[in-house]
Amino acid sequence: MFKNIINKIFDAVDGLKLFAIFDKDGIIVDKVEVSDRTAEELAAEFSSVLRYIDKVTTYLITGKMQKMLIDCGEEIFYLHKLNNFYYIVALLDRNAIIGKLKFYIKYFERDFKREFEID
Repeated sequence: MFKNIINKIFDAVDGLKLFAIFDKDGIIVDKVEVSDRTAEELAAEFSSVLRYIDKVTTYLITGKMQKMLIDCGEEIFYLHKLNNFYYIVALLDRNAIIGKLKFYIKYFERDFKREFEID
């Protein structure tokens, strides 16, 4: 369904190891990966983290999380909320240009939403 868009992003961003779209329960909708970690692992872990972050940000009255970057030394995790049900998770090498990934996600965001019919 999203393979064409994901492949364009994957080809454009050097150092991208994993790119997946998943729902709030951690179920993968589509993915491209060249990592030891699987998209299913990341989506499952991030879905549980998202529930906690939503509670915290609601309690603090800061609004719901839209994007999150986690710098883990050797790799970078990037999470992007498409809507209340779907998210993008990406895993990048330390030397990857995160701004390039953000640009392409924003560029294709309308196409992602159109596929979900949530525009």
